[in-house]
Amino acid sequence: MKINILQLHSSSGLYGAETVILSLSKALKQTKYNPIIGCLMPDNGDKPQLGKEAEAFGLDVIYFQMKIKFNPFVVREIGKVINQRNIQIMHAHGYKSNILGVIASKIYNVPIITTNHLFPPMPLNNKKLQFFSKIDVSFAMKRLDKIVVVSEEIKDKLIAKGLKESKIVVVENGIDIGEYNSTIEFDKLAFKKSLNIDSDSFIVGTLTRLTPQKGHVFLLEAAKKVLANGVPVTFLIVGDGFLRNQLEEYAKKLNISANIKFLGFRKDTGNLLKIMDIFVLPSIDEGLPMAMLEAMASKTPVVVTQVGDIPKVINDKKNGILVEPRNTNMLADKIIYLLNNKSTRLELADAAFDTVNNYYSKEIMCRKYLDIYENLLRS
Repeated sequence: MKINILQLHSSSGLYGAETVILSLSKALKQTKYNPIIGCLMPDNGDKPQLGKEAEAFGLDVIYFQMKIKFNPFVVREIGKVINQRNIQIMHAHGYKSNILGVIASKIYNVPIITTNHLFPPMPLNNKKLQFFSKIDVSFAMKRLDKIVVVSEEIKDKLIAKGLKESKIVVVENGIDIGEYNSTIEFDKLAFKKSLNIDSDSFIVGTLTRLTPQKGHVFLLEAAKKVLANGVPVTFLIVGDGFLRNQLEEYAKKLNISANIKFLGFRKDTGNLLKIMDIFVLPSIDEGLPMAMLEAMASKTPVVVTQVGDIPKVINDKKNGILVEPRNTNMLADKIIYLLNNKSTRLELADAAFDTVNNYYSKEIMCRKYLDIYENLLRS
């Protein structure tokens, strides 16, 4: 008989945390555990992307509708699901799921863990977000049975906030390698044409939420220098967020709009990664970014900032290129260098694939979570 686990999350997008939940849940389906995706969502709103994707993969999804953004009365609905579906473990993701989940876990006597994908939450100037983050740390996390973090840096930050080290465990993100390393024939030229990109143009791209944490401003500034070098390049910015209009205006101010494409949210990220000559992640803060791992699995060479646990994955000039955060000139120089050196791009891409295949697959991540679940049930 399967052991039911409720994966609880509140999100409207489909980015790193959501990809982790999907990858883990697909792997869990092959074990004695049955993942049930619990989506916290606005009352009468559209289904969140996480729920839609989970349904497409054949996963069980339950939607918890809330009339206000943070509704404590949803705890009762979570409790009903715990009883009706015989939930034996709750797995929360994010401050809202932590707070509501820990209350439900104590009332209905179910163990609960969380995965902390980023700390502190961004943006730092969002007072409401930081207020709930403080409640999460001071109230919810201290009552959770186990706290999973995706990087050592996040672990250190939580310990500095007074959380017990014995309660925290690091589990690196893992992805579905096959999804991004598909051998299915793919017409790159036709796909580039569909995006109105010249066949002879290089493509440098990034795949992230449009938030300050991700450092898109520095990529745009680097793009101006790269384009001034005379190399035909199209820059793809894939993803959505509240900074989109501001970033588009900045691209106009830099007079590079003709070479920058803001594609918004896309479901065909695998194809987009395949046409990129270089993947760039100019973040100023990270845990362990899923987009970087996806690019590595797609055999796309990566240029990434040395923040979070990225330097533990990327060995500079061996399986990727590391740059200093906020260093626009360094970022531009590395992009120009790779564009002019195809053999180096291929060598980095092959080494990057070996790294992610050997250490960051969804199966490896799943085994680590299975150990945590087993210990919870035994205790």
